[in-house]
Amino acid sequence: MNQTSWISAALVCMASVAPALQRGESDYMFSSDLLAVGFAPFGTGGAGNTLYGMTDGSDIYLCFLFDTPEDQAARQTALLAELAGEAADRTIPNIPVVCVMTQ
Repeated sequence: MNQTSWISAALVCMASVAPALQRGESDYMFSSDLLAVGFAPFGTGGAGNTLYGMTDGSDIYLCFLFDTPEDQAARQTALLAELAGEAADRTIPNIPVVCVMTQ
């Protein structure tokens, strides 16, 4: 079998298997919740716009920024006030990170 025939055969096999794979569903998690139950972070290099991943050795979650422009502006305003020595309050919105299970 030549290389072209082999590749064609492999694609036909993959096409017949693909519909059999069912995508699961799961709830998204916040990274702080995963950390609390023993998950550890790992680097992803930013692939797919991820910040990082989290795993417990068998399950893997990819984590993404889940922020709003309003919260970003509130943090920036407070931090710029701090730099100027004019901060009245140090309370700012947390930066939410949501993690999605991979399969």
